[in-house]
Amino acid sequence: MSSAAPAAPAPDSGDTRVIVVVGIAHSVSHFFHLILPPLFPWLKDAFALSYSELGLLVTVFFVISGVGQSLAGFLVDRVGPVPVMLGSIGLFALSAAVLALSPGYEGLLLGAALAGVGNASFHPV
Repeated sequence: MSSAAPAAPAPDSGDTRVIVVVGIAHSVSHFFHLILPPLFPWLKDAFALSYSELGLLVTVFFVISGVGQSLAGFLVDRVGPVPVMLGSIGLFALSAAVLALSPGYEGLLLGAALAGVGNASFHPV
């Protein structure tokens, strides 16, 4: 009198696509975490910065990202994951442009802050 467990439904191709896109976006998020410190020697010379100023760039990114993670959870619940994820990717792109075109330290700080906001939705609470 044993009965076989029902078979699991086949994965939906839409689900697979979402998982792949989120995985790629999340990878870009972690790439950004790792790309800035190796650029420190170049940024130090190009912008005449101290190591404290360079460290502040990373601090701004992580503090804004950390605070934003709690808020991102509420935002995802309110408007849905797709608009939030697309907005985050857009903010990452904007932050990359700001960082690339920045003539000075203030622009680098702005780019780090924008990237922190964009990164927040990848780890919502």
